Amino acid sequence: MNLLSNIASLIILIAAVLTFYTALLHLTRRKVKRTHVFRIVRDLIVGIQTLQLYFLAKGLQLEYPFLLYPFITILFITGPLNYIRYFMLLNPGRKIPWQVKAQLIPAAIIFVWETWFYYFNPLKNLEAIRSVFSDPSHSLITYIIVAGVVVSLIQYILLLRMELGFIHKKETREPVLVSSAIMIFYMIDLLLIASGFILTNRPFMLTGILLTGLTGITYLLFENRYPDFYQLVAREEREKKYKKSLIQGLSKDKIIDRLRELMEVEKIYRQFDLKLDDIAAMLLITPHQLSEFVNDYMKMNFTSYINHYRIEEAKKLLVSNPEQSTLSIGFDVGFGSKQSFNTIFKQQTGLTPSGYRKAGSK
Repeated sequence: MNLLSNIASLIILIAAVLTFYTALLHLTRRKVKRTHVFRIVRDLIVGIQTLQLYFLAKGLQLEYPFLLYPFITILFITGPLNYIRYFMLLNPGRKIPWQVKAQLIPAAIIFVWETWFYYFNPLKNLEAIRSVFSDPSHSLITYIIVAGVVVSLIQYILLLRMELGFIHKKETREPVLVSSAIMIFYMIDLLLIASGFILTNRPFMLTGILLTGLTGITYLLFENRYPDFYQLVAREEREKKYKKSLIQGLSKDKIIDRLRELMEVEKIYRQFDLKLDDIAAMLLITPHQLSEFVNDYMKMNFTSYINHYRIEEAKKLLVSNPEQSTLSIGFDVGFGSKQSFNTIFKQQTGLTPSGYRKAGSK
């Protein structure tokens, strides 16, 4: 038992430290976007939850019950946060609807109750915490925890079902299989910990905590191995929605929305060899239709349309990244040579890239 407790404690502590470290990495980004802020908050919450599992593995909750605050709230909030994260990835820039935010209401209610429980009449309630671990079947807290476990499992199942929808694509098949396996292991770990708690079976609980630590470390390695996985899934989802909408008839608004997604979200203009045929294939229309569409609705030819996005990003990079060379920026935004970058930049702005940078730094 002591050996299992020591191993579980070590592994879950490593997972907690790595999770906090990952949150810190996002925090130190040069540009922290809305998705990064959300990711930082989520990683911090998961880190706290993982650290509390370390306290459980060491049995510290019996001596210092307040170390588990706000364990139950986190149990209720983790699933909805994962769902919201996917929503933000699949709908970049879109406001989160109230129906999605409403998933956080149970966690908010539990948070108020848990705060009251720990900080108002603490002596009596701390005794109650200790009694929960000795005889969980006779405590209301146990049923609240079970409800949190059920909520988490439902959320995992919904996310698993969504991810498996992308398994048929060659580009996403391997990461989807790995991600799905990790999600299944998380569900098994959760059931083991919950069963160990309810049945007062400490080996069960320690096994669940040990496996949770290993699964958490595996997940962090997965994110490092497939850093663009969620962006790939998001792109596949947008393509699926676009294809479905085209079945209902060719629509100017649908094409404009999808074209903007390709440019502003996926930033395909960064490909220096991007061709009219390539984008037409992405839009499921002919090159001739796309050429006419850009001319009629964007009031410019295809090349000018692509270069507009390239120059707009180059202007931002020239000012925000003063240490980066103008040539490197030109390549980054999709130009194939210094001459073409300088020529087109001056045509659109009246200044050379270097001149624009100097003017922007004043």
